[in-house]
Amino acid sequence: MFKVSIDVSGVDRNELNAWEEELEKVYADMDIENVSVSANKITFDAGFSGMDDTKPDDIKMRLDEYLSKNEEFQKEAAGPIIVEPVNPNGNNIEGK
Repeated sequence: MFKVSIDVSGVDRNELNAWEEELEKVYADMDIENVSVSANKITFDAGFSGMDDTKPDDIKMRLDEYLSKNEEFQKEAAGPIIVEPVNPNGNNIEGK
């Protein structure tokens, strides 16, 4: 799994829930867990079912592709998508 972080502004929690569900339907092989929303950031863990060789760029490419097609979310996204590996105890590799 990878920790994904997206800087946002003006996030509507209901829209985010709909966005998360739609993302999981569009990419049926993508698992999304531990979603957290604050006033300026969305974070979640993401990975692909049954794929042990997934790299951060694989996740970022899918999210970039999806977000480029989602006009409503484009209005809220304020910064880059950051994808970092997560170790089994839930921290990223650097221990942050």
